[in-house]
Amino acid sequence: MSHTIELTERQAEIFDEVMEKIDETAAFLAGLSHADRLDWLKKHQYSHPISFEREINGTVYTVNAHFSGDATESAEGKVNRILNRNITH
Repeated sequence: MSHTIELTERQAEIFDEVMEKIDETAAFLAGLSHADRLDWLKKHQYSHPISFEREINGTVYTVNAHFSGDATESAEGKVNRILNRNITH
């Protein structure tokens, strides 16, 4: 099942900027040794839990993300599985 999302011009610009930064960072990391790459990633990883609150129509929703070191499914695979389950049911 394929879905298309239409972006505003500004959203498309932001997307392009993010993708360019990702490409630059990937090229930089590819040039590092394995040990240096791990060191860089440890220094730049997000150190706080990923969580936020958002109020929608007077209801406050709290979102917390937790990641298992023993997971066998990628984050992308999990998101796709959850979206597909919720879209098709």
